[in-house]
Amino acid sequence: MSGAPRVNVDPFTCPMMSMQRKPEVHDTFRAKGPIVAAPAPAGGTAWVITEDALAREVLADPRFVKDPGLAPTSWHGVDDGLDLPVPEMRPFTLIAVDGDDHRRLRRIHAPAFNPRRLAARSGRITEIAKGLLTELADASAESGRPAELIDGFAYHFPLLVICDLLGVPVTDPVMVREAVSALKAIALGTASDSAPDTSALESLLSQTVRSARESDADTMTRVLRERALAEFGTVTDDQLVYMMTGLIFAGHDTTGSFLGFLLVEVLAGHLVQNTDDQAVTDFVEEALRFHPPVPYTLWRFTSTEVTIADVTLPRGAPVLIDIEGINTDSRQHEDPNTLCPDRASHRRLTFGDGPHYCIGEQLAQLESRIMIDVLRRDFPAAHLAVPFDELRWSRKGSQTARLTDLPAWLR
Repeated sequence: MSGAPRVNVDPFTCPMMSMQRKPEVHDTFRAKGPIVAAPAPAGGTAWVITEDALAREVLADPRFVKDPGLAPTSWHGVDDGLDLPVPEMRPFTLIAVDGDDHRRLRRIHAPAFNPRRLAARSGRITEIAKGLLTELADASAESGRPAELIDGFAYHFPLLVICDLLGVPVTDPVMVREAVSALKAIALGTASDSAPDTSALESLLSQTVRSARESDADTMTRVLRERALAEFGTVTDDQLVYMMTGLIFAGHDTTGSFLGFLLVEVLAGHLVQNTDDQAVTDFVEEALRFHPPVPYTLWRFTSTEVTIADVTLPRGAPVLIDIEGINTDSRQHEDPNTLCPDRASHRRLTFGDGPHYCIGEQLAQLESRIMIDVLRRDFPAAHLAVPFDELRWSRKGSQTARLTDLPAWLR
């Protein structure tokens, strides 16, 4: 047995990048071996998994858990990329429980994300996409300036979709984005005195919970409530609101990041205009490989001493799976640092693997295909307002990757 090779580089290092570039940190880690030790941003050592087969082994191994209680005592929460739900709400947090508790939560959430249920809502999702793009196109025509599609569309679209599916009557996506971020900060104990007012969203969520209890409306919230009652025997309004808030946050943040990158690739003409549905699906898959919204999985910790790839990790070892590095590994993909629309392989780790595989994958895929369909059908002249090579992206710490801006002419 031997220790993992040490690389004295912050895993989250990411300067401003062009669309065709990836942070060099992933190449640095991969060159050292399938598992490397690196300085954790919050102090101490983190172990980074750089190889696809080993990553999938770890993601399926019950000894690698999401329990934030195993994190080093010096870590204090969101600034370290660590979610610390309040203890009484942790049983209702998909990303922070494992084993039977996680399986129970999956049983509660899975019916709400049933592919047939989502497909039945595709018409409504199309309306949302077309409505947002039409508003942006009209405002652009009136002002004579390009539409800005990151905040104006990429983040608003999935936010409005998840709220619509839950039955939350949102008319102001800006308010919801600010309020959800503030609610998460409050839950993590990192809120500032100047945090946005969350009362409007809390009122909407309470209204939605009452409706799920009193009406027959076929919403995700009603499904969550019925399944939670079946699993727990009882569920309070606060617990249901907590689950809904988690879905709203997860349902727009990473998806909004990815949709921004997908928009660029489509508007740059990298998808043939008159291609068929299968080619669109392949294009989305390839974009998911090349543009994962987050660089690594969320933190996992060893629940006991574990030996993998001839490296022994102590109990409580913080572990990251290098999603972005594995997705661009030449051992998995030929010419990995190029987006190839007709690439045959769909193998990527963008949604994770194992028991915690992202439950929202089908929705993200559907939103992506619908966005492309609306653009090609209703805005066939849409194109970038700046050269593709001038666009830039970055990320802060472990947070989602984000384009600085995306100006485009829609008509």
